[in-house]
This record gives sequence, structure tokens and C-alpha cells, in this order.
Amino acid sequence: MALCLAHAAAGYLAYEALRPAGRQRAGLLATAVLFANAPDLDFLPGLAVGDPTVFHRGATHTVVAAALVTAVVLAVARRWRVARAGRVAAVAGLAYASHLVVDWMTVDAVAPAGIRLLWPVSDAWLHAPWSVLGEIIVDPTSRVGFVRSLITPMALQTWVREMGVLAATVALVHLARGLSGLRDMVTAGESPEGERDT
Repeated sequence: MALCLAHAAAGYLAYEALRPAGRQRAGLLATAVLFANAPDLDFLPGLAVGDPTVFHRGATHTVVAAALVTAVVLAVARRWRVARAGRVAAVAGLAYASHLVVDWMTVDAVAPAGIRLLWPVSDAWLHAPWSVLGEIIVDPTSRVGFVRSLITPMALQTWVREMGVLAATVALVHLARGLSGLRDMVTAGESPEGERDT
């Protein structure tokens, strides 16, 4: 399973893809990161019943769930008269869907591999033909075992790797935006200092 840091990186990309030009929007970014990790809230009822993985990668990891989340966020944002409710819903929906893509590309050392992306239309477990991220094998036998499995030496390596993925994602997006801004200035005939070329 991918960890929250990889999902946060994917949520950040969703935010950057849909945010308006100009200054950063902390609330929209927080929405993206929250919804990029939301499908894994399916661990909570499992933890409550003593089997952390019993509901994992079930209904919350489907295209239907992503569509439903988008519709609910749109309805709530409109009800609360949130400015740009459509954009907020699009960011939430794309970020939620990014979780599914990341899990689809994650190594699965323990069967079943992948996610049931098309449930309830199909019960097939779908997995990418390649794997980008490593896996932490969680202990489903107890709450304590589950928590311990998140801090084993192998798990800590995955945490560090995903921290690198998150940092690299943010750095590359900022570099791309900076280069794009520089290109726009050059195209407009401005020097990087903001003065017109003569």
C-alpha cells in the first residue's frame, strides 16, 4: 500500500493542475491533500472491529466513489455559497481519483493485487503492468500489529522514499511554473527583472 506522503504528492499535482494562476491557495491545497488521502479512511472501521484491512480497497477505492465525492463536494460547496464551487469540487474529485491511480500503480506483495476500480460493475482487481511505489505490508491481525507494521525498518525506508517523492514533486512543479513564467516574460518582450527590452 502507498502511504499518505505519496497520496499527498498526487493530491498536490491535482491542486496544481486546477488552481487558478497567481498566488497559492492554502484552503484549496488542503482540500486536495485531504481528498487525496480520503479513500484510506476505510482503515478506520476495520481498526474499530479489530481487523484493519477488512474494508481496505473496497468501495472507497472505486470510480463510483470518486464521482460521488465530486458530486457531494459540489452540492455542499454550492449550499455554503463557496466561491468557485465547481473548481473546489473538481480539485476534490481529481485529488480523490489520484489516490486510485497511485494505488493502481503500487506494488502488492500480498494478494489481491490492485484495486477493484470498476466495482460494482466489475469485481475484477485491476493493477498497472508496472509498479512505481513499494509496499508496506500491514499486519491485519490486531490494532497494535497494524501500527507496528507502519514503523518496521522496511516501512521506514518506504516512508523516506515517499518523502523524497513528495519533495521532488513540489520542487519540479515550482521549477516548471518558474520556467513557464520566465518564458511568458521573454515572449512578452520583458527582461526577467520586469523591464521592457529596448
